[in-house]
Amino acid sequence: MDNLVNLTFLTFQANRLTKIENLDTLVNLKELYLSQNFIEKIENLQNLKNLEILDLAYNKIKKIENLENQVKLVDLWLNNNLIESLKDIEHLAKMPLLNTIYLCRNPVALDPLYRKRIIETCNNIEYLDSNLIKK
Repeated sequence: MDNLVNLTFLTFQANRLTKIENLDTLVNLKELYLSQNFIEKIENLQNLKNLEILDLAYNKIKKIENLENQVKLVDLWLNNNLIESLKDIEHLAKMPLLNTIYLCRNPVALDPLYRKRIIETCNNIEYLDSNLIKK
């Protein structure tokens, strides 16, 4: 993928991937779709500073992490994973443009404070689990 520097859209959905790797040179990537794999950890995205959409739904991710550089991220799809802790929500606050989050069908979504904490933590949130946030 070293020669695909100008690539802006990439999908590897349902490919049995277990790790996010070998994307370092895709610095212009805006949309990355990795749903329906076996990925356990959010990692190796630090060079993808232009990402606007990140789809990691239907994986085996347990923690929201390593998204500090994703300041252009607008949509984050993490539904149907294994995320348990409301503390992970704090990582989302560092993404100033994030307005759509999917976390449904994760253990964390069963917490009675789930919806309230996300709305309080993420200032620009407009949609949570496909529901419009009324402010």
